Amino acid sequence: MPDQDFTGKVAIVTGASRGIGRVAALGLAKRGATVVGTARNMDASPGTGGTLRETFEMIAAEGGKGLPIAGSITESAPVQALIDQTVAEFGRIDLLVNNAGVHPLVSITEMTDEAWTDMIAVNVTAVFLLTRGVVPVMKRQHSGHILGISSAAGTRNPRADQTGYAATKGAMDRMFHNLAHELKNDGIAVNVWQPGILATDMNAHRPFAGEPVAVVEPSMMWLLAQTVGSMTGQNVLREEFGKTWGN
Repeated sequence: MPDQDFTGKVAIVTGASRGIGRVAALGLAKRGATVVGTARNMDASPGTGGTLRETFEMIAAEGGKGLPIAGSITESAPVQALIDQTVAEFGRIDLLVNNAGVHPLVSITEMTDEAWTDMIAVNVTAVFLLTRGVVPVMKRQHSGHILGISSAAGTRNPRADQTGYAATKGAMDRMFHNLAHELKNDGIAVNVWQPGILATDMNAHRPFAGEPVAVVEPSMMWLLAQTVGSMTGQNVLREEFGKTWGN
């Protein structure tokens, strides 16, 4: 049986169609959470690594509860609609996993205006909009956990082809570091987690293979189970789980 119990909790997971988002959605659901998952589309073209519909079919097949909601998370109106629908149907929001992201590997001179705008929208603006939207709900409950999925690109391991991506992850890291301080008296934990390089669709264009994405589940579930009293304001590396944190 899983170590963590999320029975009665309601979680929003962005980018839930595949990769880390799917692992998060399935992991939370099998531990008792009701999962609301988002992606740009309910279905996608064959060969893209998974769809939102498939994720929730897997949740249902395992006896879990959840609701897939396809649409934009980079604009205020659909984000607020997502939050309102979640509260209307399930009464609360306990966990927010800000997983959705884009990662173009290009030099600063090769990055187009369109690619930059899309990356800022998904990696920074969507995180801000979702976080801003769930905070009032969590404040009313005086409980909650907001998690950001970050990268070594934002803090270390510089590469010539990820300057723009590093800027977005650095922005989220600093936003969440400050947010943890802002919300510490409201019962809301805020943490950042670096999963490392994984064999996901987003990393398929890298010249080296990452670890299987399933390896992230234990550390992510342990972190999401923490409260503001046990862990907040931290930026932790998945490979250090059980060594410098998670003991």
